Amino acid sequence: MKRPAVWSWLWALLVLPCGPGALAADPFAHPVTGEAALRSMLSRPASKLRNAKVLTGQFRHSRQLREIPKPLIAHGDFTLVGELGVLWHTRQPFDSVVVLTDAGLAQSDDGRPPQRISADGQPAVRLLKNIFMALFSLDTHRLAREFELFGVEDKKENRWIIGLRPRARAIAGVFNEATVAGADDVEQIVLTDAHGDRTVIDLTGITYSSDPPGADVRALFALPRP
Repeated sequence: MKRPAVWSWLWALLVLPCGPGALAADPFAHPVTGEAALRSMLSRPASKLRNAKVLTGQFRHSRQLREIPKPLIAHGDFTLVGELGVLWHTRQPFDSVVVLTDAGLAQSDDGRPPQRISADGQPAVRLLKNIFMALFSLDTHRLAREFELFGVEDKKENRWIIGLRPRARAIAGVFNEATVAGADDVEQIVLTDAHGDRTVIDLTGITYSSDPPGADVRALFALPRP
């Protein structure tokens, strides 16, 4: 599997697939009237996220490109800290660390010095960091501001899926549609770009901590500093 270039993570980090528990309904057939309706739909996972300062878990990253018949698959773990950003550590099929913060994006392969994209030089990096954090933390206020909202829930199965279409051209240039799905946790996000390519990430084993990030966690996010 070819290692993704740093810039490719701006497209790849935000997209998750339909797993076995996903709803079969098309969320884009069900417009959501506003933030209050979205907040009601997402009340269970949002209650867990509200007081969480640090999230950790595992991911399975799958990117489907139109010109490649088989998806590109990687496995690893992630750390998300609301005040800092998100870190993806790919373990297989290669070792790679990607950190996305307000300062920018950095990628280090096999312990080599990181490649960096500064948010000052590329404002889209900071925009995507903020959008990613909103998707993952189910920030209904920001989602309602940045996206046209769609969604459906199955109360019997305690599952939900929301659909998002960007309002701003800057975001639409990265992806045309996104879906976020889950039950008590955010389990799936799917991004589809203008070319029909999709990146898929399954999130599992998510843990929540209400404690502020310690020195060990903060050290993980030292990678993108100048």
